[in-house]
Amino acid sequence: MPQLNPARRQLNAEFDWIVGVNVSTFRLNREMSQKDLANHANMDQTVLNRVETGERSLKFREAICIAKALKVRVEALTRRHDDIEYE
Repeated sequence: MPQLNPARRQLNAEFDWIVGVNVSTFRLNREMSQKDLANHANMDQTVLNRVETGERSLKFREAICIAKALKVRVEALTRRHDDIEYE
């Protein structure tokens, strides 16, 4: 696999952070634990934790399962929202 240049690596890290914050925020808004969401999305809780903290990229198949469990569209997981703080 080719090495990413630093600018591309930074963009990927920012995207992973946005996705993680969104997943965590939507999950908490629905009063779900990580374990609950992981079970509903058919994934391991440790993987979900790493996604929420931005340590791991979300695979498309996982995004579909998480979005379905959270009752949101996949695109909602991947974009910035005005009412969510990303700091």
